Amino acid sequence: MNLLERPGCGPFQCRRLGTSGRHSLTKGEIIRRPAILLLLLPLCALASVSGETLPSEQDYLAEMPIVLSVSRLPQPLDETPGAVTVIDRKMIRESGARDVADLLRLVPGFQISNSWEDDAPLAVYHGGFGSFSSRIQVLIDGRSVYSSYFLGSAARGLQTVALEDIDHIEVLRGSNSAAYGARAFLGVINIVTRAPIETRGVHLSKTVGENGVDDTMVRLGWGSDKANFRLSASRRGDDGLSGVNGHQHTETFNTGLEGPYGVNHVNLVNFRADLSPNTRDTVQLRAGTSEQYSGTGNPFSVGNPMRGVRYGSNYLQADWKRILGPDSDLAASYSHTDETYTDHFPYALPPPFYGTVVDFGGSASNDALMLQHTFRSGRDVRIVWGGELRREAVRSMALYDQPLLTTDFIRLFGNLEWRIRPSLVLNAGAMEEKDSLSGTDLAPRVMLNWHVVPGQTLRLGASRAQRPPSMFEDEANVRYVALNTLLKETYVALGNLRPETLVSREIGYLGEMPALHLTADVRVFHEDIGDLILPQNYPLPPGLTLIPQKTVIGFVNTQNFSDHGLEYELKFKPWQDTQLLFNQTLMRIDSGDPVTAMSAPTHAFTLALFQKLPDDFDLSLIHNASGSMTWERGGNILQPVSRTDLRLAKRFRLGVTRGELAVVEQNLGSPYNDFNNHFFFTRCLFTTVSLQL
Repeated sequence: MNLLERPGCGPFQCRRLGTSGRHSLTKGEIIRRPAILLLLLPLCALASVSGETLPSEQDYLAEMPIVLSVSRLPQPLDETPGAVTVIDRKMIRESGARDVADLLRLVPGFQISNSWEDDAPLAVYHGGFGSFSSRIQVLIDGRSVYSSYFLGSAARGLQTVALEDIDHIEVLRGSNSAAYGARAFLGVINIVTRAPIETRGVHLSKTVGENGVDDTMVRLGWGSDKANFRLSASRRGDDGLSGVNGHQHTETFNTGLEGPYGVNHVNLVNFRADLSPNTRDTVQLRAGTSEQYSGTGNPFSVGNPMRGVRYGSNYLQADWKRILGPDSDLAASYSHTDETYTDHFPYALPPPFYGTVVDFGGSASNDALMLQHTFRSGRDVRIVWGGELRREAVRSMALYDQPLLTTDFIRLFGNLEWRIRPSLVLNAGAMEEKDSLSGTDLAPRVMLNWHVVPGQTLRLGASRAQRPPSMFEDEANVRYVALNTLLKETYVALGNLRPETLVSREIGYLGEMPALHLTADVRVFHEDIGDLILPQNYPLPPGLTLIPQKTVIGFVNTQNFSDHGLEYELKFKPWQDTQLLFNQTLMRIDSGDPVTAMSAPTHAFTLALFQKLPDDFDLSLIHNASGSMTWERGGNILQPVSRTDLRLAKRFRLGVTRGELAVVEQNLGSPYNDFNNHFFFTRCLFTTVSLQL
C-alpha cells in the first residue's frame, strides 16, 4: 500500500501516469469480431437438428427463474421490482471464466477489470467513479461480503467463493437500497451456492495453462435425510497482467514485477451444513476462510517498491427458518467476518530515519444479526418485513492514526407485493437505515408490473437511495511517522460530508416469445446522482511535515450529474442444443467533470454462443466489446476493448465416474488495456480436467 506518491489515486496504490495507444482497436475491428459467431450458426444447425426436437412452448416458459434477492420475496422474473439477469450453473461452467468478476461480462451495464493492482478483480455497474467497487452490494447466500477495510469495496468478496460451488447468480441492474441498504446504491449481485444434497460425493478439478495459470479444486459432500454437508478447498493462481509495471515478464512488454512479486494466488476453504431437525425448521451453517496474495508496486519507485501483499478473511454464518403456516415463515441470520491485511516495506530515508519500515497493515471485523418475517395478508397481498443490527470495526493506525474505529447500523425494511388484479402487480418497499457516523436515511421504491398478455410484461417504477460516506472517507488520517517525527501526510479527512443521493426512474419490458424461441429484457433508465464523494487536494500548512509537501488529499462532495440510457438482453434458442445471448448497453453520463463523464463506456455489447455438439462435445464462444472509459481519477482513459473467448469441452464417463476435459483460450485477439494504460490483458490458453466420483 502506498499513500505517498500521486494525488488522486486510490489510497492503496499510487503509480505514475502514462498513455499507450499501441494496442488500441479500431471501430471496424470491434464490429467485425462477432462475425465469427454468425459464421458458426450453420454448423450449429447441423449439430442440433440431427435427431433433436425443437423446444416446446411449455419447456420454454418453464425456464423462467424464481429469484429472491430483489424484494426479499420469492418472485418470478416478470413480477420483480427491477431488471434481473440470472447466470445459471450451466452458463457458469461453459463461460470459461475462472472467477465471479469475469462472469459479470455477461450482464448488461457492467464493466469488469481483472487487475489486482489497487484492489482485486472488480465489477461495477454504470461507472466505477474510482478504483474501488463501493457502490454495489455483493451477497453470498445472503451474507454481505463488502470489505470494511478496503473502503467498502466488494471486489475482495467476489473472490471468496469457488465457481464450482455456485448454483446461480442473480444480478439486479439498478439500485436496491430499499431492500439491502446503502451498499446497494447502484445494484446487487446475489451469489447462491449449491445445496449440499446436490454435491454429494467427491469432485476434483485441475486447471493449468499459459501465464502461470494453476488452479486446483477438491470438494467432498456427504449426508443423510436430515443433514447434508459440503467441504471444499481450492487454490487459484496466475501471473497477473502484463505491462509497464504489471506482473508478467515477456519480450513484448517492459515489465517490472517478476518472481515472487509477479503472481496472484487465491486460497479458499468453505464449509456448509444443511440441517432439517423437523418438518418446520431448517438450519444452515457456513464457515470459511480466504487468503489472497498479490504482487504490487513499481520497481522504479522509492516510496512504492515491489512487494507482496496479503489479504485474509474468515467468516461464520448461521441461518434459521421456521415455517409458521402455509403462507408465513420466520427467518433469522447471524454472521461474523474478520479481515486482515498485510503490507509493509522499507522506505528509503537518510539517517537518522534509515531503515524506516512503512506498515499499511490492519484488520477489520463485521457482525450482523437479521430477523425477517414473511406472510400473506388476504389472497392478493404478500408482505416481508424485518430488521438488522450491524457493527463494523477497523483497526489500523496507518489509515486512521487511532487504534480502533467502529460504526453501528440499525436497519428496518419492508416490502409489500399487492396483486391489484391478475395482470397488475405493485411492489412498494423501503428501508430506514441509521448509522453512527452519518445519521438516518430512508430509501423507498415503488414498481408496477403489468402483464399485458401472458408472457409480455411492462414495468414502470422509481426509487431513491443514499450512500453515506465510508469510514475512510469520513475519518482518514494517513500519516508517516518515524522516531516520533511526522514525515508525511497523504490523506486527511475533512469531515462534514453529506451522503451521496440517487433518484432512479426506469421503464422495463420482459417478453417471453416461445414461438420465436426468444426472451427479451429491456431497461430504459434515468439516474440522478447528487453530492458525489471524491478525493480532492487541499493546501497543507508549510513546515508541518519533515518531507516538504504543499497539499494533502481529503474527500468532498463534488458534483451532481445524471446518467441515462438503454440496456437490453436477448436470449435466443433456435434449436434444442443451441443458445445465443446478446446484450447491449447504450448510455451517457452528463457531468461537467470529464473524468466522471468517462466513468462508463457510452456503448458496450456481449454476444455469446453456447452449443451442444455430437459425441458429448460442447462449444462456447463469447465476444465482448466496449468503448473508451476510465477507472481512476488520475485520468487514464482506456482505449476501446474487444475480447473473444473460445471454449471446447468433451464430457466422458469412466465407469461410475463422470468427467469433463475443457480447453479455453481467453482473448483470441490483441492485448487490451485493463484498469489503466499500464496493464494489458493478453491471450491465455488453459486446460481443465474435472471428475465427479
